[in-house]
Parts: sequence; C-alpha cells; structure tokens
Amino acid sequence: MGLDVLFKIAGVGILISVIHTALKQAGKEDMAHLCTLAGFSLVLLWVVELLGRLFNTVQDVFKLF
Repeated sequence: MGLDVLFKIAGVGILISVIHTALKQAGKEDMAHLCTLAGFSLVLLWVVELLGRLFNTVQDVFKLF
C-alpha cells in the first residue's frame, strides 16, 4: 500500500493535465473541465477508501467500539 498509491495518484494527475490541455487547445473547455472533475473524483474516492481503512485499523489497534 506504500508508494504505489502515490504513483497512481501522480499518474492520474499527469494524465488528466495532458488531456485537459489538449481539450482546451481544441476549444472544448467544457469537456476539459469535466475531465478534470472526473479525475479529481476518482482520486477522491481512492483517498476516502484509504481513510476508511485507516480508521478501521485504528479501531482494531485500540479496540474501540
């Protein structure tokens, strides 16, 4: 779980920025913003899942609830 998550997030960021730039140059700014929003949502879902795992681990370690 270590660095692979960071590399995934960085890869999505780079890919989305390239797609955003290409769409903006083509004059499709609305699609560029939608693409950026989709990439942000994907990364946000990954982070929320990781935070859920973190909270479950903390509960298990300290035997909460």
